[in-house]
Formats: sequence, C-alpha cells, structure tokens
Amino acid sequence: MLSGLILGLALQVQPQIANEAPGIVAALTHETVEIREDFAGMELVLYGATRGMTIQDEVVVVLRGPGRELRVMQKARSFGIWVNSAPREFEDIPSYYAIATSLPLSDIATPEQLAGSGIGLTATLVGNAGDAATIGETGQPDPYLAAIARSGLRANVYAEAQRGVEILDGGLFRATIALPPLTPVGNYVAEVYLFRDGRAIASRSTSLRVEKAGIERFVYETAHERPMLYGLFCVFIAMIAGYAANLAFSRR
Repeated sequence: MLSGLILGLALQVQPQIANEAPGIVAALTHETVEIREDFAGMELVLYGATRGMTIQDEVVVVLRGPGRELRVMQKARSFGIWVNSAPREFEDIPSYYAIATSLPLSDIATPEQLAGSGIGLTATLVGNAGDAATIGETGQPDPYLAAIARSGLRANVYAEAQRGVEILDGGLFRATIALPPLTPVGNYVAEVYLFRDGRAIASRSTSLRVEKAGIERFVYETAHERPMLYGLFCVFIAMIAGYAANLAFSRR
C-alpha cells in the first residue's frame, strides 16, 4: 500500500526543467483515525513529493488539531492557602499541534520567518489567541500561553520532532508524527511547507479525521448529545456498584 502511495505521488511530479516553479503533493496513510477503548496511540505517516526541489531546500510538516475554548487561571496565595485567580478566556487554542522537520527549525528559518508563515508553537498560540495574547519585552508569550504550552507538552498533544522528516531520492519525503493515547477527536489539517533560504516557497495541505469508534463512540456521543441520559446512566451504574460492594462486604 505504501509503495503504491509513493509511486502515485511520484507520478504526479513531472521531470524537472530549468526555472521550474516549486510545488508539493502529499497524502496521509490514514484519512480517518478511529479511537477505540484499546487505543494506545499510533504513528501517523505522511508521504509526499516535491517539484523543483534543490539541495538546499528543507521540508516542514505541521499537523493541527481542532480549536477549543480554554479558561486559564493563575495560582495565588490568599490567607495562607492557594486559590485560583485572574481567569482569562481563550477561544481558539489548538487541541493538538505537532511539527516534523527535515532539519532543526533553527537551521531552516529564523523565528520571525517561521512566525510569518504561522509555524511554531509560540506563533500558533499567539496567533490563535488573538486579542487575549500579549507579548512581553523578551519576545516570549505571556504566562497564560506559556502555561498552555507546558500543559500540552506534558500531555504529548504538543510536540516538535526535530528531523522527523526523511528526504528520499527523487524529491520524495516521508514524515512520521506520533498521536498519543489521549488524541483529541475532530478535524485535523496537515500542512506541508517547502523552505528555501528561510522562506516558504511552496505549501500543500491535506485533512485528517479523528473520531471515536465502538463503545468509546457510544459513550462520547451520549455524553455530548444526551447529557441528561448520560448523567442518569452514570448515577445508575454507581448505585449498582455500591449495592454490589455492600452485599460483598455484608457476607464477610
């Protein structure tokens, strides 16, 4: 299957000629990822081919998950105890964000050049946060965005895979991106960039759908579409479990 995919991509790339305009074609090995009860994560592979690629060109692949609303608060000490304070709302923070590159990002372009193309975790968080984001004198995002980044990195839903893209012969390339066990569901976009001298000279995007399947899908849809029924079901299960535990201990 993978060899057929590579061949299909290669056939779309015509023989190079002088002054040929750069271009990219790309495809994922999976268009849909199903999250079942035994899902323990997986590696997602993207194959692609370039047109007009030169030896100094590099490839950057970005996988973005659906946006989400976040409420972030700071910890503050009040009367000797820690409490949540100063809440801020963020409306379109990516639930998943991963980068794979053929070289370390710092060797491909400057932070300013990458930010101009919307590439990089900091640039993405600041851009998606909109008016809620501020940049300090050091050029770093404010503490709220820094906390969001740390949380995402700990949960493995934010990641940067240095050298995660392998350049193959004939302008072909392959990128591998890890999806963690707690991969958020929704519509994803994979963006592929061809960089030359710090500039993105070509790009291509393709889509991915991550969805619940099996019993996981039933529970997820019930919780979101019928919250009252889901709540009653949980209470019922808790009552049955409590009754069973009471019987077990009363017989001893």
